[in-house]
Amino acid sequence: MIFNNSISNLLDITGFTFSGSPYSFSYTVGDLDCSDIETITINIDEGPESGTANVPANFCQGLAPENYDLFDLLTGADQLGTWFIGTDNSGAITTNPIDISGLAEGTYNYTYEVTPIGTCVDEPVTVQIIVNPLPNTGTPSGAIFCENDLIANSPLDLFGQLSGNELGGTWADDNSTGALTGSNVDITGLAVGSYNFTYSITTLDGCSNSSTVVITIEPAPE
Repeated sequence: MIFNNSISNLLDITGFTFSGSPYSFSYTVGDLDCSDIETITINIDEGPESGTANVPANFCQGLAPENYDLFDLLTGADQLGTWFIGTDNSGAITTNPIDISGLAEGTYNYTYEVTPIGTCVDEPVTVQIIVNPLPNTGTPSGAIFCENDLIANSPLDLFGQLSGNELGGTWADDNSTGALTGSNVDITGLAVGSYNFTYSITTLDGCSNSSTVVITIEPAPE
């Protein structure tokens, strides 16, 4: 680009761009009868781009993918750099795509450093992956009753058949017996057989878990 107007020797080049390069300037000394002109050129090299970090990726524990492309967490990055584990480029190098299927609950940082172009470098950018825990729906234990002993054990509170569970979930009558109200089951009308009742919790971050309690009604001895 050639400027035809006079400028001072102190030049602000902060607005110069790669697309507008090269920029040419001429220096003239002398008068109309005797003068000399010297041309100088300023070239702007295309700089590497580390990109801009996107919002963290959220996964539920045990449901993260085996091959996750870390570049999904960047916008506008030159994909010719190196990924590091941690918040800077001093951590261990990691491959990309990366297997995150076995990650435990927590927040994981990965830093991208783009390959320099000539003498031009860019600041590394850190992105995050968040693994959210599954809700604890407890460990179920089955319940077995004789058909002539149902009245004495009804209604049955299904929470009595779970251990270590979080509250706030819902119960489902998997066999559509019509005997379920909240967490209580009226077992007096159940025939001989097995019946499943499932307790489920879905957290605000969308992670779901469930546990199933099996109630078995056995025939009475004759």
